[in-house]
Amino acid sequence: MRMVNITLDNDQCRGSHCGACAYICPTNVFVIKEDTICPNSPQYCKLCYKCLEICPTAALNLKKLEGECI
Repeated sequence: MRMVNITLDNDQCRGSHCGACAYICPTNVFVIKEDTICPNSPQYCKLCYKCLEICPTAALNLKKLEGECI
């Protein structure tokens, strides 16, 4: 399992008004809580970057951390 740091710029993110990242993620890393998007389980991120490609405001940043999670 990879270790991935996911940061979300809440000032840029449209939250539940968009939600594209939550809908496109094949491993359900993101959840919609109330009006915000939350990276709920980044340890399952496959680094496919679909969320980055679909985000209309470039509010997401993904970074693979060194090493592997056991």
